[in-house]
Parts: sequence; structure tokens; C-alpha cells
Amino acid sequence: MKTKNKTHSTEKLLFVCVLIFISTFSFLLYVNATHGKFVYDDFKIIVGNSFIKQWSYLPKVFTKDYFALSGEMSYRPLVTISYFIDYAIWHVNPFGFHLTNVVLHIINTVLFYLLLRSVLPNNKIIFLSILFFVTHPLLGETVNAVGYREDLLSAAFLLVSFIYFIKSDSLFCSENSKITRFSFYYTISLVAYLCALFSKEMAITLPALLILFVMLSHQKPWLTFTKRLKGIYAGYLAISLFYLTIRFVVLSNPASKIAYQAGGFWINTFTMIKIVASYIKLSFFPVNLNADYVVSLAESPSEGAFVISFLLLISIFIIMCKTRHICAFWMAWFFVTLLPVMNILPIGNIMAERYLYIPVMGFCAVKGILIYRITDRTLSPRAIPLRQTVQLVLVTLMLGGYGFSVIRKNGMWRDEFTLWTKTITRSPNSYRAHCNLGNIYIEIGLVERAYREYQTALRINPEDPNVHSNLGNVYSKKGLVDKACEEYAVAIHLDRNYAQPHNNLGNIYFHQGSLDKARMEYEEALRIKPDYALAHNGLGNIYNSMGYLNKAMEEFKKSLHYDSRYAPAMINLGVNYAKRGQLREAVTELKKAVELDNNQSQVHYNLGLAYEKLGKQTEAINEYNIVIQLDSNNLNALYALGSLYKGLGLADSAIHAFQRMIILSPDIVDVHKNLIFLYLENKNDREMTQYYLKELLRIDPSQAQNDDIKQVLERFRASEN
Repeated sequence: MKTKNKTHSTEKLLFVCVLIFISTFSFLLYVNATHGKFVYDDFKIIVGNSFIKQWSYLPKVFTKDYFALSGEMSYRPLVTISYFIDYAIWHVNPFGFHLTNVVLHIINTVLFYLLLRSVLPNNKIIFLSILFFVTHPLLGETVNAVGYREDLLSAAFLLVSFIYFIKSDSLFCSENSKITRFSFYYTISLVAYLCALFSKEMAITLPALLILFVMLSHQKPWLTFTKRLKGIYAGYLAISLFYLTIRFVVLSNPASKIAYQAGGFWINTFTMIKIVASYIKLSFFPVNLNADYVVSLAESPSEGAFVISFLLLISIFIIMCKTRHICAFWMAWFFVTLLPVMNILPIGNIMAERYLYIPVMGFCAVKGILIYRITDRTLSPRAIPLRQTVQLVLVTLMLGGYGFSVIRKNGMWRDEFTLWTKTITRSPNSYRAHCNLGNIYIEIGLVERAYREYQTALRINPEDPNVHSNLGNVYSKKGLVDKACEEYAVAIHLDRNYAQPHNNLGNIYFHQGSLDKARMEYEEALRIKPDYALAHNGLGNIYNSMGYLNKAMEEFKKSLHYDSRYAPAMINLGVNYAKRGQLREAVTELKKAVELDNNQSQVHYNLGLAYEKLGKQTEAINEYNIVIQLDSNNLNALYALGSLYKGLGLADSAIHAFQRMIILSPDIVDVHKNLIFLYLENKNDREMTQYYLKELLRIDPSQAQNDDIKQVLERFRASEN
């Protein structure tokens, strides 16, 4: 009895030690990922997404407004909720978002280890398998990109569901079944499966995995298959049906219109077979990993690459069919969990490393089994020491090489520039990488370099509307308006449902004064994308210019409804309030804009005007001074300051402001008149008064006929006599 208790204690201690080890190892491999910035889709999903920044939007997660407000194409509410939580804690600090990803990955590592313990009898195989998973470089993309968190969450819930399925299934088939415990385990499994589905669609493969697990791990599975199908499997099938109804009927996304790649269904089928073979190769040899893979379409089944890929897959399936072993299940795991990203239903990106986060678990388990069998005495008792040495060398090289590769790859994702320059180095024909690098250049003001990247992207793929639209932005910044309009027109021709170029055309027409044409473009953008905050703001500007203040206000409010942190709409709404005389409301909106960006001089100027009209002179002076700090050449702010100081009797400050204006623009009549009277009445400085009087009459001799200047001239004549 003592020996049994001692053995149990030893196993428990070993279990705890392994958990601590794999958790710590995972953290150390990905700790440098927490220092990365936001990259790729993170800007759309996190930084520029006002939806996750207000808890008041949370109920919209469960309505059709979810797609318009969140910008998501698929219904993944749990992922979005995780962003709500992260933003509430970290705001837009990327460290916190990356830390969450790393923690989720560590949780998945632990859950995968628990699943392996549930299905594999050999501790050495379990340990090897989990080490291969922890160190596999293919996981890096999912962990490093916050926008790919759906794979992490879906994997976590799927693993929990599988673990509790095993627990509940053993009770379900037991003659002495404990109903309460079975119900508890079964409920956890079903709820976890539902959560996995609402994290990412890939989890839909779980029922197939559960059936395959029973078929390939039990001696006589058919004896209880019907019982399971009517009983325990029924819950998973019901959850699947419920999810599909929500996903494609109740909360379908009308904007999701992805078509197959060029060539139709069969060419895509041939291509996907090549891609599956590439996934297998990357699983074995994770080298030259990339953020964007350029895949050439397999236009004929006679192509060499397709034939080799097809023969490889057939060979693997034959091995699977002949293997009545748990190893066959893990092989099946790899292929079954890949099915949702096999372009059966069209997907936007046909090959990506993040798609392998769940499938690679099956690969790692198979690899653990195969590496263990090198020293399996039941296969051959000969040369065990040599085989152990070979096994140790293989494991050491793989774990060391893989671990180093993980740490190195994290550095590739540290910022946008590094990511896309490395992607171009490894995949020079990636038009997405060139386009994204162009976006970086245009954001930092390197317009010519952005232009070159967009041109390269167009040479690779002249049919991409995004590149044409971005090139239009470049021409617009360069002042080549006609060329910009041409590019926007091409983008619209390539994608009739592309709202952005319509909005950009609206901006051009607005600045040209073609208000009717601008209004038509904004309205077309809103027809395509009713939640487009920028287009609502543009349409509001049109109405403002036409004097329709009520309609303008309505559009500005709509813009802020869809993006509550869109500063231009706040500013325009504030100005609109000011025009109506609602100065307090104007101040409220303008202060919100200042809180978002304290470096916009025009906002501070408008806020100063509002304070001045409210009689809050101190606050107005403070705002005008901020304008001068941000833009020392701002004549309007200097004149407003000078006028306020003059009204308050602060002659020296007023003179200083007006003199700064004269340095910047020497021929402003009103400034000279103000200086004349400041020196005459406040400073009693005859010499300076005469100087500015001469300057005034030089600039505009007709001023001598004005009553106020006549009085000054007469005063000087009288004093001379």
C-alpha cells in the first residue's frame, strides 16, 4: 500500500514538474514577442477600431450590427470580446495585447499536454510530442499577430471540449455510469465546443475528430457507434447545426463576397492539393517561413508539382488506412482540421501559417510517436544504445533548432517595416507585401518610395483594387489630381463594392468646389458601406458648405456613431454647434477632439474662438497660445491673441503678438492700425506711433481718409504747431 501511494505521489510530482517546465519553456520562447508593435491587421482590428473601445457597444456583438461596427468579415464574438477586455486594461499599448496572446498559447500548451495524457499511454511519447509543439516555428505567426487571436481561442476551447468528451464518453459507455458526473463533463464539453465555434469556424471539425478518435482508439468501435450517435454525439451535432444557423442565416455578413481564385473550382482543387503538400513540408522542415505565400495555381493535373503532391497524399492516406493505431488518429487530426481552410468555401487567403496552429498538434503527436519508436524494443531489440544516441541527437537538434527559430521569428514580427521587408526578401512576388510596405512609407511621408512599392505591386498583380486605390492616394498627395482620379476609377471598376475610392473621389471633388459630384461619391460610398464614418463626415461637410446645418449635424453624428473616436467629425460637429450659437456644446465636442489628439492646431484655434464667444477670455488665450506653440506662423491665432490682450489692457503682450504678425506678413492693415493705437493710447510712445502710421499709409494711402486715422494725423499736426 505504501509503495502504491509513493508511486502515485511520484507521478503527481512529475506531472506538476512537466506542467511548470512546458509553461516556462513556452513563455521563454515567446517573451520577446511581447515587445512587438501592432502589425498587419492589428491596426484595423485594434488601433483604428472604435468598436472595442466602448463597453456600450458590447451588446452589438450579438446583433447584425457586429459586422458593420467591428469590421470583421466572420462572426467571431468571443475574439472581439477578448479585445474589449484587453483594451479596457491596456488601451492601445501593444504589450498587453501581445501578452494575452502569449498567455493563451501557454494555456493551449498545457491543454494539449492534458489531452495527450488522456489518449497516449507512454510518458516519453507525451513528453516528446509536447516539446515538439512548444518549439514548432509554425506557431509563431499566430502568437505574434494580435489579429490572429481567433486561432488561439478556438484551439483552447476545442482542446477543453475534447478532454471533457473523453471523460464523459468513458462514463457514457460504462455500465456503472455516474449520471451527475457525466452530465457535468458533457455540459462542459458542449459549451466549450460552442465557444470554439464562436471563436473560429475551424472548430466545426471537432465532431469528426471525436468520431475518428473512437474509431481508431477502440478495439470494437462499431459495437457502440449507434449508441454514441444517438446519445453523446447528438449534442455535438446539435451544437454544429445551431452554429451554422446563426453563422449563415441569423447573423450572416452581407458584405462577405469572396470568390474562388482565378480558374474556378477544379483549378482551385488542384492548387489546394499542392498547398496541403506544402503544409506537410513546412511541418517537417519549417524554414523560410513567411507572412505571405505566393502560390502559383495548378492549371492542370499533369503538372509535376501537382503529381508529386497528389502521390504524397495518397501514400499518407494508405498508411493511415493500414494503421490500426492511435497514430492514425493524429495523422487524421492534421488533415481533418485543415478542411475548413481548404477553399471548399472560398477564403480570401488560400495559404497561411496561422491555419496550421491546430493541425500541427496532430503532426507533433505523430512525430513524437515516430521518434519514440526509434528505440522501441518491441520493434527490434538490436543496437539499442546506437538508436538511443540517434534519437537523442535528433531530438536535441530539432528542439534546439526549432527553439532558436521561434525566438528569431518573433523578431520578424516586431514592427510593420521589419515584417514586410523580410517578407519581400523571402517572397519578392508578394504584391501584398509591397502594398503594405507602400502603406508604411506613405504614413511616414516617404511618398516617392511608397509610389515605387505600389508600382511594383501593380506589376505583380495589376487587378488588385487596393493597390490602385493606394496609388491614387499617392497621386493625391503629390497634387496630381487627375491621375489620382484615374486610379480611383480603376479601383472602382475592379471592385464595384469598394467604398474607399468613392470617398476619396468625394474628397477631391469637395476641395475643387464640385459639391454635387462630391455628394454623389459620398452617397455611393455609403450605399456600399452604410457604416463608413469618413463618408458620413464628408457628406456632412457638403451640407455644411451648402448651409444645411441640420443635415450636416445629422451626418457628423452618424460618423461618430460608427466611429466614436473619429476626430474630424468631432471638430466639424463642434464647428456646426458654434455656427448655431450652441457654444457650450461646441466646446464639449472640440475638447473631445483635443483629448484624442492634442497636437492639432486648428482644433485648439476653434476651441479658442468658442471660449472667446462665451466670454471665457483666459481659456481662449490659453488655447491660442497652444496654437502658437504648435504652429508659430499661425496668423489667425496671433491676431486673436493680440486682440484679446488689447481688450484686457495688456498692451505689451498685445504689441508682441501684433509685431510677430508683421514679421510674418508685413502688409496687414489691421495689425498696423492696432499697433498705432496701442502705442498712442497705452504706451504714449509718439515715435513708435509715427513709425507704424507711416507704414500704414505706405501700405494703404486711402487709410488717411478714415475718421480714426484722420484724428491721429490731426493730433500730430496740433502737437507740432
